[in-house]
Amino acid sequence: MDNLKLNDTICFYRKKQDLTQEELAVKLGVTNQSVSKWESAQCCPDISLIPKLADIFDVSIDELFGREPLVNDICAQFPLRDDDTFRVVVARGKRVMLVDDIDKTIDITFPKNCNETTRQYFNVEVCGNSCCDASINGDVVSHGEIECNQINGDIKECKNNISCQGNINGNVNAGNNISCGGSIGGGVHCGNNISCAGEINGAVNCGDNVACGDNIKGDVNCGGSVECKTIEGNVECQGNIIYK
Repeated sequence: MDNLKLNDTICFYRKKQDLTQEELAVKLGVTNQSVSKWESAQCCPDISLIPKLADIFDVSIDELFGREPLVNDICAQFPLRDDDTFRVVVARGKRVMLVDDIDKTIDITFPKNCNETTRQYFNVEVCGNSCCDASINGDVVSHGEIECNQINGDIKECKNNISCQGNINGNVNAGNNISCGGSIGGGVHCGNNISCAGEINGAVNCGDNVACGDNIKGDVNCGGSVECKTIEGNVECQGNIIYK
């Protein structure tokens, strides 16, 4: 262990955290004489204290020993858009994993009111299923299913089913079924069935049946039947048109 390098970094980070030698000693459960000896390179901390020192100083162990922090520039590997989308990247060791290489489910949890905590809105892109017991205040791209309370934005792409208890306040693009307990604020493109308790405020393009509890404010093109109150546009469907 290079205590000649370590003594400088302990002293530097202690002062950066605005701690006295005695205050650092209390946090570590050692004497302030021990801290003094570390900083004067007379001896070095017990190896069990190294992780604690790194936590107190909010640095990596590499940085504690004066080495440059390990940085893996993801943007250099992937052509990511410089936008407001919140992305979480999974790595095994130093290797960033592709979606097809991930062999188990990985849960990412956000605080229930994360927008109130962060004071900012962000879009979400998920290479898997999205499950949320609150609202999503932004656009969503999901390579799996979406299950949530409400979406205040567009579902730009969902490759499987969408289940939303409340409103979807934007356009919807789904590869499979859509179930919406409220209204849809824009147009809908769906590979299979659409079930919407409220209005659909835009055109509908659906591979199978459309069941809408209120009005459809746009053209309808579907491969099955349509059930709604009124349609404010042209209709092309392979099944029945049922007005409630």
